[in-house]
Amino acid sequence: MNREFRVAGNNGPLGFLGPLLILTVFFAILFFIARGIFKLLAFVTPVLLIITLILDYRVVADFLQSIWNLLKKSPLTGILAIGLGIFVYPVIVGYLFFKALGKRNMKKMYETIDKDKNTYTDYEEVEDVVEDTSFLELPQLNKKGEKPAQEENKYDRLF
Repeated sequence: MNREFRVAGNNGPLGFLGPLLILTVFFAILFFIARGIFKLLAFVTPVLLIITLILDYRVVADFLQSIWNLLKKSPLTGILAIGLGIFVYPVIVGYLFFKALGKRNMKKMYETIDKDKNTYTDYEEVEDVVEDTSFLELPQLNKKGEKPAQEENKYDRLF
């Protein structure tokens, strides 16, 4: 006896309702999670904006400059970008915060590299204490046709 669990049920006319119900529940849960994250981000947006301005005000200035250039180049696209920015401002501020944080970390890393590059490393000169170079002498190379002088053993006769 073989038992199977099928979400779709039978091949009847209402067999698609099981997967449809599961997908609906999945996307509803995903929607509520995204809405909660968006509300949390909207709550901390003013603080993130202030921290972003403290970390690197050029990030915000560059963003506003790009919106201004978009307005001059294509007014309709610029207006649409501003309208979309009004609705998703928490996401934009979060993006600008992480961009400023990344730029700050990169600047610190480059300063550390430059600092390490401009400092000298302490070193100690080591003199050659090995005067005996007899270990470097190699044995003479055998010429063609000459058999090497080896001791005869019982395994040599096998080959």
